[in-house]
Amino acid sequence: MPEGPEIHRASDRIRTALEGKKVFNVKIDFQPLAGMEYLFEGEVIEKVEARGKALLIHGPTRVLYAHSQLYGRWMVNSKSRTLPKSNRSLRILFESDTHVVRLFSATDILLLEHHEIELHPYISKLGPDVVLPSTGVMDIQHHITQQRFQRRRLGGLLLDQGFLSGIGNYLRSEILYKANLLPQRTIASLKQEELLRFCEVTKEIVQRAYEHKGITLSQERYTALRNQGLTHGASRHYVFTRAGRTCYECQTLIERHNVSSRRLDLCPFCQV
Repeated sequence: MPEGPEIHRASDRIRTALEGKKVFNVKIDFQPLAGMEYLFEGEVIEKVEARGKALLIHGPTRVLYAHSQLYGRWMVNSKSRTLPKSNRSLRILFESDTHVVRLFSATDILLLEHHEIELHPYISKLGPDVVLPSTGVMDIQHHITQQRFQRRRLGGLLLDQGFLSGIGNYLRSEILYKANLLPQRTIASLKQEELLRFCEVTKEIVQRAYEHKGITLSQERYTALRNQGLTHGASRHYVFTRAGRTCYECQTLIERHNVSSRRLDLCPFCQV
């Protein structure tokens, strides 16, 4: 499932392709919205934005809301490019004078009026978006120390979009590892220095994933691993998908666990 950094990067590309531009061709191949192309065709796209794991495309009268869930994928291409054949199902197409924007395979797609955005069940509950430059470490700390979060375990809490938006499976494992915390710890159990480190690491890991296309390792370590012949996928993370391999810091074997019905990888020595 694409997480916040991936949706923000998609939003950046779509913004370049569509924002402030007239769309000349629109296709909506999603049965609940069939025939609604006229709301965007020939109109100027006013704004493109990411909200956690959702992406919004603002037209003059309606806003397209799309949550990629497990299989949704945005593609942005120049008009001159011919796409290879794919088994993915095209849901949405927007064409400007320079680019074609496509959404494949998503199933959570809605058309909202502008005043309905903040009332949407997903958007209305979102916590701070850590990708945004305006979200600082102290903003994160102020939000997560609310009473409603104190007794919940971090392993589940990090998947709660009301806690911090845009964080999913790979970010959860990486944040807990770099913060040296086990998933069963609670906010209430953290000492002040642990709490501050957790907030700092959260900002650092999410920002790095956004800037470097999902890579959470430092660029120096990532480059060194690639130079050793490892694939991109095997070089991206500290612990996520590395179960059975050694921790980079202590050489203990990384373990795979199932927390909140989702995969979580950790180092049993570094995390306490």
